[in-house]
Amino acid sequence: MEKVYFKFKNGHVRTMAKRQAEILGKLGHGTYQTRDMAAQPMVTKLMQAAPVPVALTDPEPDEAEDDDGLDAMDKDELHALAKARGVKVHHLAGADKVRAALREDE
Repeated sequence: MEKVYFKFKNGHVRTMAKRQAEILGKLGHGTYQTRDMAAQPMVTKLMQAAPVPVALTDPEPDEAEDDDGLDAMDKDELHALAKARGVKVHHLAGADKVRAALREDE
């Protein structure tokens, strides 16, 4: 009869037969370790980053050409601009939604 150390989920460690420990482990009550188990050195492999294809790299988006200044404004300024232009947006709408509404109105 082989003895092992069984560690319950609550942290309690108990010596018991390997058969009993296997059953309790399968039921999910904890884990067991035999007395002859020892840590093995971990084998690691060096990973290299995959090269990025040149065709997939996208230069700056076309926003630089269509710079309307909305990106630099905060939520309150955007709401004031929307009110001045007559664009209806919800008073609790975020900055992104107000920007989208202003750009759509143009």
